[in-house]
Amino acid sequence: MKYDVIVMGCGMSGILAGIHLKNSGKKFIILEKADTLGGTWRDNTYPGLTCDVPSHAYTYSFEPNPEWSRILPPGSEIQQYFKTVFDKYGIGEYVKFNTEVVRAEWKGDAWELEDQSGALYEGQTVIAATGVLHHPNYPKLKGLEQF
Repeated sequence: MKYDVIVMGCGMSGILAGIHLKNSGKKFIILEKADTLGGTWRDNTYPGLTCDVPSHAYTYSFEPNPEWSRILPPGSEIQQYFKTVFDKYGIGEYVKFNTEVVRAEWKGDAWELEDQSGALYEGQTVIAATGVLHHPNYPKLKGLEQF
């Protein structure tokens, strides 16, 4: 499939990218390796989990949340905020869950991405919204260790 933009990840940044891309009219897809949205707030669910910065830092400027239960809200509340925004803006129709990108390669005039099943996606732009919990796969480049 050909897209203007391919977004990798459906956490805080991927959802935001999806909202703006939808509003722009660009043809896009969000590829998410897990079975649901949320990134950090989906993956971290231990007892007592709370945010370590004020809750307003985890809201989009165009979608404030005056209903936070406290200044440092629990992780489940942050996850619910992103789910609510995701649903409100209709981002679900653009997401392919359970789809992990295993290869991204520039092919002359577009990016070619491959998922774990071998399916291919072509896009002019790729947004890596993979977050800090994803393990990077650095290319093997001569001299990289001195960079």
